[in-house]
Amino acid sequence: MNAWEVEELVIEVAEHLDGFTPLIRAGHPAYLIGPAGAQLVVHPLWSQRGRIRVLGVYPDGSRSVLPDQKRHEITVTAARGAASIAKRIERRLLPGYRNDLATCRKLLAAKAVQDGTRDQLAETLAELLPDATLTDNERATVILWRLGATSGTFTVHGDATTTIQIHAADRELAERIADAVHHRAS
Repeated sequence: MNAWEVEELVIEVAEHLDGFTPLIRAGHPAYLIGPAGAQLVVHPLWSQRGRIRVLGVYPDGSRSVLPDQKRHEITVTAARGAASIAKRIERRLLPGYRNDLATCRKLLAAKAVQDGTRDQLAETLAELLPDATLTDNERATVILWRLGATSGTFTVHGDATTTIQIHAADRELAERIADAVHHRAS
């Protein structure tokens, strides 16, 4: 099957899948876009003439929350027709994919909340500490700072727990930092 034939088939299959619409873009694979963020990519199997692979796609960033995600895919013979292909997708691919996609979306939403909390706390600490440098990665934000002879690091982890190291701080600075961390955490 060539790309044009796959695109035509995807358009026809979408008519038989409840809530799905085709997404066709020149130079890109054909997709079936469905409810609740479902995305199915359709590829011809070059090694098996006349067959296609339908693969459920997860949202960007999902590998970080579900590193061992199950791959949901089926292969079908294109000659069976759009209605038959849609039935096979509905019966063999969608039940497990929809369940895992919902779980993935919940975990991504929880991660976004945690990241927002982490960002707020890091922003508060950076405001308290002039000339602080922030280093951010997927797992933590590290804030390095120095005020005269006093220096330290704050590591705000992805779950918003914080590791604090302060060297040579006076009581007032330590209390201000503790108070700011306490208010942001509650």
